[in-house]
Amino acid sequence: MFSPTQAWNDLSKEDRTAYLTHVNEVSKGLMDNGVTIIGMQENDQDTIHRAGYNFFVIWTIETDELADAVQKLMVSEGWFNYFDQLNLKGSPTDIFEKLING
Repeated sequence: MFSPTQAWNDLSKEDRTAYLTHVNEVSKGLMDNGVTIIGMQENDQDTIHRAGYNFFVIWTIETDELADAVQKLMVSEGWFNYFDQLNLKGSPTDIFEKLING
């Protein structure tokens, strides 16, 4: 989940385009090795108990090593200068079993 920061809003359209084009280019190696974007969407305003973020991305990432590489890329490319973001990470699990048995 993420929302633009003031630093992002202060960039020109040209600078925003250049930055996102660059991030897309440097991400291609990760995408070729098992990082898949399932969806990139805007957070609807009419969502019940809506999280206070404008956008969200759902990824599948095949290994913890790739997940670490994605996070390192975000840091090295200055993503968090431009976006206030919260992340979630986990492996498939039986959530009902966890909820019932603790």
